[in-house]
Amino acid sequence: MVSQVERKYPPKGEFVDVETAKFHFLTRKKASDIENKENAPIVLIHGSSGSSADMELAFFEAFPPDIDLYAFDRPGIGWSETKLHPLEMSDPMKQAEAIHMAVNKLKLKKPIIVGHSWGGAVAIAYAKQFGDEITGAVSLAGVAYPWEGPYGWYEVLLTTPVINHVFSRLFLNKIGQLYVPLSIKSIFEPEPAREDYREGAQAEILLRPSKIINNSYYSYNLRRHLETMSEDYEDIKTPFLIVAGNRDYIVNTKRQSERFHNAVADSEYMLLKGVGHMPHHTQTQILADKIGRMSKGEALTPGKTELLDIKYEKVQ
Repeated sequence: MVSQVERKYPPKGEFVDVETAKFHFLTRKKASDIENKENAPIVLIHGSSGSSADMELAFFEAFPPDIDLYAFDRPGIGWSETKLHPLEMSDPMKQAEAIHMAVNKLKLKKPIIVGHSWGGAVAIAYAKQFGDEITGAVSLAGVAYPWEGPYGWYEVLLTTPVINHVFSRLFLNKIGQLYVPLSIKSIFEPEPAREDYREGAQAEILLRPSKIINNSYYSYNLRRHLETMSEDYEDIKTPFLIVAGNRDYIVNTKRQSERFHNAVADSEYMLLKGVGHMPHHTQTQILADKIGRMSKGEALTPGKTELLDIKYEKVQ
């Protein structure tokens, strides 16, 4: 099955090698006839169980043609490799550090860092460490704080040495094809999943032993890292756009995005009514327009904004 997945979804982007990771990334470059060369490039960071293909599917056709887009597979996910043990690379600060090295090697000037879900934690970690080197940061349904609750049984198995390799092969061979459609349905709820998501986002690319083990290490250890990382969010000075849906059943909006907005002075918080965990796919054009204006120098509007029907309404 692994070889079938790899033949079906071979790497189609470029690679950049840095100290702690080898990154696979996809690009959508500005049209050749565009005169304005000053717009900030946008770095897109996917969430848990995703890949660069998720961000490509969501955004590459939505942004205006005068902005460069770069979608990275996070270290050890998709076609990227981690040079650290996944336990060490499970820290969003480490992942942000690795992406920062790649951004510098690619000579991207003052990018905007956009992260979804787990990738939102990486965007936050990037702003904490390298905020003066970026134009701004965006968290889409991101996770910023530790949360309570049991760990998934599969995460426990997949982070247990020896057992994880046995289980991952059993999981891939026996359960994987059932897991994919159910997972897609659950991450989009209560909104309908887009029909082309499984193929367009290459959802099965995760179903390889090393990748699903890395992903589980990252998911299992995230809340531990966030406990330390969240201690000084008030020190973030980077222009920060925070986006969340009020019906997100995966990441608790009030305890994550709203709390983070309250901690980061002058951040802008967009609360999307009726929207779940995948706003980059269900509210794509709204977000591409907003982030695109950030790229072109438009300042954020501090405070909370709710999207009601098709208009913005200021609520505080």
